[in-house]
Amino acid sequence: MKKKITVLISVFFPVLILDQLLKYIVNNKISLIGKITIIRHYFNIVHVDNTGVAFGLMSQYSNLFIILLTSLIILALIIFLFKTKIDSVLLDISASLVISGAFSNLLSRIFQKYVVDFLDFHFYAYHWPSFNVADSCVVVGTILFFISIMKYI
Repeated sequence: MKKKITVLISVFFPVLILDQLLKYIVNNKISLIGKITIIRHYFNIVHVDNTGVAFGLMSQYSNLFIILLTSLIILALIIFLFKTKIDSVLLDISASLVISGAFSNLLSRIFQKYVVDFLDFHFYAYHWPSFNVADSCVVVGTILFFISIMKYI
């Protein structure tokens, strides 16, 4: 139990601080729909206010619904993390990444009603939808989570 708490805290606070700090900087230094080219034809820092979830999906749903859904997912993951009998550092890290990323985006939704996305990867005119550090943690954490539980099912 102590190991799980240590992992959760060790992942949670750095992700939360980094993601919120970068969102704050982008929100205050780059105009909405503005961009800073980092690597021409491949990578920009942009400012997009996303009222939906990943890639703008569910933007037709109310902010309250997305907040409640995200809160339930976070709660379910915390319960799973501390109730599971699986002793795996990878599982602990992966769940912690998802929890911290989801929580950081949840804070943005609660206080701003949207999430700032700013990482824009592309190949010339072909763009991947913009995202943020929290989104990356949720995706990487989810992939690692499934990898870590595969040997138990």
